[in-house]
Amino acid sequence: MNKEITNWLLEGPAWLKFAVEKQLLAADPNPGIAVNDSAIIKLRQRLDDNLLGLPALKAGRISAETTGNAYWDLFFLADIGFAASDLNLNHYMDNILNRQSNDGTYSLDHGMAHDYFCLSAILIATIARMGYSDDTRVKRFVQTVWNARCRDGGWHCEEWENTGCPMDNLNVLMLLGQYGQYINNSELNEAIELLLKHWERREEGWRKDGFGIGRRFMSLEYPTIKYGILRVLDVLSLFPAATKKPGFKTMLNFVQEKSTDGRYFAETTSDAYTDFDFGQKKEPSRWITFLISRVEKRAC
Repeated sequence: MNKEITNWLLEGPAWLKFAVEKQLLAADPNPGIAVNDSAIIKLRQRLDDNLLGLPALKAGRISAETTGNAYWDLFFLADIGFAASDLNLNHYMDNILNRQSNDGTYSLDHGMAHDYFCLSAILIATIARMGYSDDTRVKRFVQTVWNARCRDGGWHCEEWENTGCPMDNLNVLMLLGQYGQYINNSELNEAIELLLKHWERREEGWRKDGFGIGRRFMSLEYPTIKYGILRVLDVLSLFPAATKKPGFKTMLNFVQEKSTDGRYFAETTSDAYTDFDFGQKKEPSRWITFLISRVEKRAC
């Protein structure tokens, strides 16, 4: 990794320095200073909010399709590398995991079918990353998801579909990518190939289950709550075989061409994250630069 870029990243706020040291430099930093960063404190407080936080998630009042709520605030904190215990979130994690249905699934939104894994996989993958990957409830969900693969090896939104959905595959792969027994499992090849094929056929205007490869997909955005290039690259980089594929390499090259002296700008932003550099477009974003550097590190 470019030393100049690394030093620039380390000049960022305490939470970013923690992420860089832990994930790029293989150090074992103490999270104490990072969790006391003013922006992180504010984000942590939002997780307690009855309208946007984890209590609202428990009540089924928020959706993963909008930013600035528990789904994506928690996702961001997990991306930094925080454990639930670092932020005193264990009681919330247990409350969520204890809502597991008898079949091992989770229904987190009102009216959402238990076997609709697209949204539940986002949240359970986040919880797994925050220190719960070995929790028996999480493992039971993982096994339930694994057993629900459709005939092409992927996942889909509707029972009548026989082929995988890009968004479902992305979110489920994000979950399975946390486990060593899956990252090299050839039974996931078709799910991975669907994402790569979708990218490779972008000039044809090919849409799969309503998802296409257009301007929004190709914009650098965080958090990528829809179907976007930054999260697709991040998830695929968890699987060593995927990083060797031509489609992955061309996708990463496409992103790398957006850099300015090794630094990246947010191209789409959310007002919910104005306290962070990925919430503005005028200056390069250390966080987005970190995420791309993490993908490059995994893929090297």
